[in-house]
Parts: sequence; structure tokens; C-alpha cells
Amino acid sequence: MVKQRQDITSSNCLKDATGKVVVGENRIKNTWKKYMENLMNKETEWDHEVISSVKERPVDHIMIPEVTAALKK
Repeated sequence: MVKQRQDITSSNCLKDATGKVVVGENRIKNTWKKYMENLMNKETEWDHEVISSVKERPVDHIMIPEVTAALKK
């Protein structure tokens, strides 16, 4: 007997920001809505300092004769 795969299409419970378990389709949707609004609208502080080193080098120029020779091989 072959067991067919079943996709999960909904959730029956979820924890809110306070850790309380939320049940019910509308309450779960509202919890997700609040979470996403907070996530997308949250301001982060940035001191405008970026410390980074260059990890890439300039790109080598490929010449047409090099490509032609490679294609002939």
C-alpha cells in the first residue's frame, strides 16, 4: 500500500507574542497580522558605520581570441 503525501494547509494553534496559545482561524490570522506588522514596521537603529573588507577582486577581461581558442578545444 502506497501512502500518499499530504500537504499541511492550515494550523490549528499558534502562540502569540506573550506566549499564550491562540486557537481559532480568526484569532490565528489576527496574531499573524500583528506579528507581520510589527516585523515590517519596526525601526532599527544604525550608527552609519560599516566595517568591511573587500573580498572580491576586479573582473578579468576575457578576450575574443581566448574564447575562440577555448571553443576550438
